[in-house]
Amino acid sequence: MNSSEYRTALAALSYGKRLPGALYILDPGETSERIPQDLLITFSELRRRLEIGPEFNLLKLHLAAPKVSFLSYPDFDRNPHPELKASVIVDLVTGKVRRDDYSKRANPPILHRKETFLPPDDLRRRKFAKLTKQEEEAGLLKETSRIGFRLNWDKLVAEAGYGFRGHRLEKLEADPEPKSPKLPHPRKVARHKTAIVRRDLSKPVKTLLELNQLRRNESFFDYGCGYGGDVEGISRLGYSASGWDPVHASDEAKSKADVVNLGFVLNVIEDPAERVEVLADAWQHAERLLVVSTLISGQEAYENIRNYGDGVITSRNTFQKFFEPAEIQSLIEDTLHVDAVPVALGIYFAFQNQADYHDFIASRSRRFIDWESLSRKLGLLQALRAKRDPYETHRELLDRFWESVLELGRLPRDNEFEDLAEVRKACSSLPKALQLFIDRFGEPTFEAARLRRKEDLLVFVAASQLREQIPFSHLSERLQRDLRSFFGNYTNAQDQARELMFAAGDPDELELAVRTLDFGWVDENEGHFTIHRSLLDELPAILRVYIECGARLYGDPRAADLTKIHLHSGKLTFTYYEDFENTGFPELTLRIKVDLRKLFVNVFEHPSGPDRQLLFFKKRFISSDHPGRRKIEILSDRLRAMGITESNVGHGISKGDFEAAIARAGLTRALTK
Repeated sequence: MNSSEYRTALAALSYGKRLPGALYILDPGETSERIPQDLLITFSELRRRLEIGPEFNLLKLHLAAPKVSFLSYPDFDRNPHPELKASVIVDLVTGKVRRDDYSKRANPPILHRKETFLPPDDLRRRKFAKLTKQEEEAGLLKETSRIGFRLNWDKLVAEAGYGFRGHRLEKLEADPEPKSPKLPHPRKVARHKTAIVRRDLSKPVKTLLELNQLRRNESFFDYGCGYGGDVEGISRLGYSASGWDPVHASDEAKSKADVVNLGFVLNVIEDPAERVEVLADAWQHAERLLVVSTLISGQEAYENIRNYGDGVITSRNTFQKFFEPAEIQSLIEDTLHVDAVPVALGIYFAFQNQADYHDFIASRSRRFIDWESLSRKLGLLQALRAKRDPYETHRELLDRFWESVLELGRLPRDNEFEDLAEVRKACSSLPKALQLFIDRFGEPTFEAARLRRKEDLLVFVAASQLREQIPFSHLSERLQRDLRSFFGNYTNAQDQARELMFAAGDPDELELAVRTLDFGWVDENEGHFTIHRSLLDELPAILRVYIECGARLYGDPRAADLTKIHLHSGKLTFTYYEDFENTGFPELTLRIKVDLRKLFVNVFEHPSGPDRQLLFFKKRFISSDHPGRRKIEILSDRLRAMGITESNVGHGISKGDFEAAIARAGLTRALTK
């Protein structure tokens, strides 16, 4: 079923719970006069092929893209507000499948207004609708941020003094204690002890600045600021910044700001219902962007811990919850009803405006262009032959204009370059200003920039289709302009992006792309291709799309020192080393493996000590003009003299074994006597 057929089938549906992004219906089975035949056939075929059982009884039909979610609510008939147990999301275009298990989550999503999922002639509608009316009259459905999760809903109902008898809402004689998660060791958790004194900006705030998502004219609010280190640091950088903390800054007001940081707050809250409320409240204070960060499974470094609820109690009587990456991402998305963008391990961006979201995603696919360097590489740097040279009198203006032209791959509009009037005045017109650049640096320089920008857009469109097909109207004016300029129309861009995605899923195509490169290291035995982060932008589009697929689950690949593409197994590995650039044999500190087929992320911490793996022969992964390459080559020669070669080093040697070996040989860490 293609996009057009899918949209036509959805338009023919006359019932269901319609939300801004999706239409929900109870599974109609294999026959239904109210469901278009094409949809029924599609549902049946997907169930058969993917072995989706009858317990997946609710269907979510995504409106923005041909995508179907099979949702399991086994207690749909019996429970007035059944819990989501599992989901299977299928992209009908790419065939990509994502499975999520909610059965062990302490606070799963629940359903309301069950009658809306049923066809008009279903006999259950009357009973379900009667309950909905009772809940509306009791005012229980007003606080939409609290009702979507089990514990939050139970607490809200109990606070209002109600209970359920089947599908009837009843007022209780005495208000019971609000329900809370069943914790095995009831105790007072010392949340205040989780605050730390910072001598540097936190990782989420550094990431925010590195990605240019806190702009000069914007305000910053730190929700749960602890001792206020980030607020102080951001203020010193010249931004308007404030913060609030329930313990250390309780007298400060919670204030709205362009950017709100919820940094490592959710993971110290032992009550899953409270996490939802805090997340929703922080979102209400974010005008443009909410930054959410938590600890991730695999980062556990505490001793003497005890299980407590869905987390652990540390020896300092603090609580810590280590989230699975998919778990925290779905919590953000289920609570806020927007896409959560992973930007680093455990750090997510949530944008209030869809155009801002898509602009950010596109910016991650955009590469920096040094136009003078580009011209030199092409051998095109040449002297201007014209007698009149506006460049001599308007050098700074035209340099900025040309940089904008090369970044965009086209002439900028008035809202994209603020001094266009000055450029017109200096060169008579914008086309003449562009021609002046071409005369000076050669047309291939401009064409190379256009090709580079077109590839960036193609990578953006391809990677965007992994989640939802983006309506053209949801894109910013700049992106709309780019797509028209480079592809003629959005449909052409999507078609080319789809072809690129299919190619990225073909191991033979990946291997063919790798064989064309003169950098990076191919492990012939294991089928890996590994490069340093400085070379990511030099990869062909097919490999960039493959890596971007992993980035959508993990974060910015440029944060890792090395990226390993598993050419045949549909996986990526991002590795971090201690002082990679300045150390001859850097120590492995963190390894993140992303399974693109299962959409799963594994995090492996490597604590300091003699068992840490060392990296040898760094020159395999860097460019030929890397500034430290000569020193690396000298060390490589010395390793070979010791009998250690690329072919026998395997995955590396532990720090302890290596130090013992060089001690026996009477060598220093630099492998000299």
